[in-house]
Amino acid sequence: MVNVSLFKSNKDKTENLSTIEAFNIWNTLRSRYISIETYQFFRNFIHDKDFTLLVDKHLADFHNQVTTIEGLAKNYKLKVPTRPPLEIKNSTQLDTVTDKYIHKKLYNDLISELTVLADAVISSTTNDRLRSHLNSFLMDHLKNYEQLYKFGKLKAWTEVEPAFKTGRSTPTEMVSVSEAYHLWEHLSYRYDQLELTNIYKEFVHDLDFKVMLDRGSSVLDSQIKILEKESAKYEVPLPERPPASMPIIIDPEVMSDLFAYRTIFTGMQSAMRLHIRAVVETIRNDPLRKIFLEFLEIELNLYDKYAMYGKAKGWLHVVPIFKMS
Repeated sequence: MVNVSLFKSNKDKTENLSTIEAFNIWNTLRSRYISIETYQFFRNFIHDKDFTLLVDKHLADFHNQVTTIEGLAKNYKLKVPTRPPLEIKNSTQLDTVTDKYIHKKLYNDLISELTVLADAVISSTTNDRLRSHLNSFLMDHLKNYEQLYKFGKLKAWTEVEPAFKTGRSTPTEMVSVSEAYHLWEHLSYRYDQLELTNIYKEFVHDLDFKVMLDRGSSVLDSQIKILEKESAKYEVPLPERPPASMPIIIDPEVMSDLFAYRTIFTGMQSAMRLHIRAVVETIRNDPLRKIFLEFLEIELNLYDKYAMYGKAKGWLHVVPIFKMS
């Protein structure tokens, strides 16, 4: 059983902030300021009342996140970007600025900002509290993205992606070309990660680390079964599976726990980017997007525990620390 005490944080002590985390606070705040200003500007020209309500809901989420990030910046005495105007009011109605165009603009902006949040989560390994906030921001952002996409789909404002065609004459459900690719890519990646994890399980010496790898193998196994089922359902070609077993003939002392940990850690970072891209590009098949979103939530939770464990063991690379003025 993994020692839970390793994951306990000392609330009375201000945690260190790495240089990249200082940038992440500054950059996330800058991005959110731009989001607020953009939403406030385009809100003046929206005609659809339901669209206005959705924009207001997103604005409320952005403001809540800004309050949290500004508090973190103040706590760490970090210089912050200039704030946007309190409000942007314009009573002029421009028929040339259509709701469809505004939707497309906000939709593309949310995708761009998603990259900022994802990179911030992945690179924030020193300060657990900051990473927890960023995790929450990322999931809220994905929910806002999904709401905006579904609203545009309801209004017929979104483009229809080419379908992945098979030999079936009258399919009851379809996936797009990107969705078929993401099923194949996820399954290929999961096969590789399972094979690598099972190899490392034969070498690691730390018992807690072995438990974590067992947990990782279990998660990979369950996700592989889901992906295989979905791939078969939509007739997506399946990649080759890894060997059922592999004899280990290398001296276990050659492989260090540190190396195994860092390799798995890098793989988890790549997996999160894989999940996020799949969520964003799975826009035809809602049930499939839900699967990718659930994979991301599981990965974020495991990554958080894995980062804390590696930090406690001294296995994480030590990032240069931000020195407060």
